[in-house]
Amino acid sequence: MLLSKLFDRFLPPDRRFNPEALAWVAVIFTAIVMLAVESSIAVGVHEAPVALAFIVTVIHAGSMPLSMLRPLFGAILSVIACGVLPLLGPYLSGAPWPWMVPMMITQILIILIVGLRAHWGVALAALLASIAISAAAAVFGHIQYPESGSDSSIVNIVVFSCIAGGFYVAAVIVQQWHLIRSQLLQEQENTAEEHSKRVVVEEKTRIARELHDIVAHSMSIINIQASSAPFRHPSIDSDVVKEFEDISVSARHALTEMRGLLGVLRNDDAGQQLAPQPKFSEVEGLVNKAQQAGVNVTMERSGGPLDRSLRDSTGLAGYRIVQEALSNAIRHATDSHIHIMIDSGGTALWINVVNTAGNGTSEVTKNELHRHQGLIGMRERAASVGGELRTGWNRDGGFEVEAVLPLAVADSRKDNSAKNDSGKSTSLKTDSDKTGSDKTGSHTNAGADSRNAGADTSDTGADSTGTGIDEASVQSQGDERSNA
Repeated sequence: MLLSKLFDRFLPPDRRFNPEALAWVAVIFTAIVMLAVESSIAVGVHEAPVALAFIVTVIHAGSMPLSMLRPLFGAILSVIACGVLPLLGPYLSGAPWPWMVPMMITQILIILIVGLRAHWGVALAALLASIAISAAAAVFGHIQYPESGSDSSIVNIVVFSCIAGGFYVAAVIVQQWHLIRSQLLQEQENTAEEHSKRVVVEEKTRIARELHDIVAHSMSIINIQASSAPFRHPSIDSDVVKEFEDISVSARHALTEMRGLLGVLRNDDAGQQLAPQPKFSEVEGLVNKAQQAGVNVTMERSGGPLDRSLRDSTGLAGYRIVQEALSNAIRHATDSHIHIMIDSGGTALWINVVNTAGNGTSEVTKNELHRHQGLIGMRERAASVGGELRTGWNRDGGFEVEAVLPLAVADSRKDNSAKNDSGKSTSLKTDSDKTGSDKTGSHTNAGADSRNAGADTSDTGADSTGTGIDEASVQSQGDERSNA
C-alpha cells in the first residue's frame, strides 16, 4: 500500500496502480528469485539431486503465489516441501540444517502471506506445522547421520521459530487493523447514508410546516370571508347564506385537522422557529447583507413586479433557494464572484445563481463529513411548489444553480381581462368615429342626417349607459366572487 501511494504521486489520476495487482507482481517476482536461489543452494551446497531438488523447490516457491489464491492449500504444500527438502542431500557439518537460509526466507514469506490473506488460525497452524515438520526432519536426520550434532539443529529451529513468529504476529496485527479499518469505513458510509436520508426527511418536514402556515392563513381568510358574507351582503338569498355557512364550517374543520397535523410535524426545536417566514421581496436585503459582509455578489432583476401573482409558498421556496445557493457559493468557492439573475416575466419565476471558481473550498467546509445536503434541500423546495432545479459546473469552472418556479394562474386571467377591456374601448372608439363621420354628411341630407346623427348620438349614449351598467354589474359580481 505504501509503495502504491509512492508511485501514485508520479502518475496521472487515470493511471494509478492497483494495490492488488502490485502485490501479485511482487509475490511472483519474489517466488522466481527464491526458486533460483533455493534450488542452486540445495544442489550446490547441500549436494541434493538436481531433479528432485528442482521439483521440491518449485513446489515450495510456487506455494507463495498459490497462497494468494488458496492460503490453506499453499500452506499445506509449503510444509510438505519443508519436510522433504532437508532430507534430499547428506548432512554437512557447519551448514545451517534443517532450515537452509533460502528455504527459511521462503517459508517465512509464505506464513506472512497466509497471515495477511486468511484467518489468523490458518497462519498459526502453518507456523506450528513448519516447526513440527522441521523438528521431525532433524530427528530423522540425526538417526540417519549419527555424527550430526543436535545442538546446531535445535538452534536452527529456534531461530526460524522466532523470526517466523514475529512475522506471524505482524501479519495478524496488520490484518486485524485492515479489518477494523474496513468496518469503520463501512460504518461511516452507512452513517453518511442515514444522515442524508435524515436530512431529506427533516427538510421535507420543515417545508411541510412552512406550507402549513401558508395554507392555514389562507383557510383562515376563507373562513372569515364566508362567515361575514351574510352580514356584508344582507340582500343575498337564504340558499346562498346556507352555502356560505357550509363553506365556513368546512374551513374550520380543515383548520382543526391542520392543527393536529402541525402537532405531528413539530419537533423539539420548534420553539426556535417562531419567526415569520421570509418573502421573496426580501431577497434584495439578503444580497445587501452579503455585500456588507465583504462577499462579491451582484443581482440583476427583469420582468414585471411580483404582486398578487406570486404565491406565498413559491416566494418562500424562491427565497430559500437563493439563500442556500449564495451560502454554498460562499463556503465552496471562497473569494469568488457571485451573480444572481431573477426573471419574473411570463408564467414562471426564473432564478439563476452563478459563481466563479474562486480559491476553492474553505477550511471549515473541507472538514465537513456530509456534503451536498444543500442541493437536496433546494430540489425539495422546488419540487414542493411544482418547479424544477438544475445544478452543475459550467465551462469556466464555476457552479450554476437554476430554478424555475411556476407562478399563480391569476396572470392569465389578468391578461385576458386586460385584453377584453382594451377590446371594449376600441369598439367604443370605433362607434364614436362612425358617429363623427355621420355628422359630416352632405348639405342635401342635412336635416335627415342631423336627425340620424341625433338618433345615433342618443343610441351611442344609450350604449354607453348600457356599457356602464354592464361594467358595474361585472364589478359587483367580481366583488362577490372575491368575497366568496
